[in-house]
Amino acid sequence: MPLWKNGEFIEDAWAVVADGEPVPPDVPAIVGLKRWRDERAALAERNAPLGLLIAPGTDWSDVVAELGRFPVIVVTIPKYADGRAFSIARLLRERDGYQGEIRAVGHYIIDQVPFMRRVGIDAFQTDDPVLLRALERNEWPEVKEYLQPAWVGDGEVPAGT
Repeated sequence: MPLWKNGEFIEDAWAVVADGEPVPPDVPAIVGLKRWRDERAALAERNAPLGLLIAPGTDWSDVVAELGRFPVIVVTIPKYADGRAFSIARLLRERDGYQGEIRAVGHYIIDQVPFMRRVGIDAFQTDDPVLLRALERNEWPEVKEYLQPAWVGDGEVPAGT
């Protein structure tokens, strides 16, 4: 599935590993929160990087102190009308101080990309051909006025934005 980050499509070296599937030993792997909790000791000994998938409705407060060990956190969007990934990303950035990549995966539309970027999502994975074309052209709707403040990358939320 194509990955768009920093204004371009990039090679995705990460493998998303489902619960119950073997984790490849020398490949950057993304595992679910439950698997991290259940297999923490074994997964922490890996030589390859490890990412974390936080599904909607999941409480990750018990791993906040460990978030810095994950260079990638994936937030899933089960359907475009589900805004929980937005909340997760914002909490990761503002409350938890997470500085790594937050990747959106799932069902979303180009109109949502400016809002996702605004809450701290900085990588987008999709196989939707319409979304792929829009990302390739860096074309998404310009939003001139927002109703919520923004995450700006240093943990500060500017007044009046």
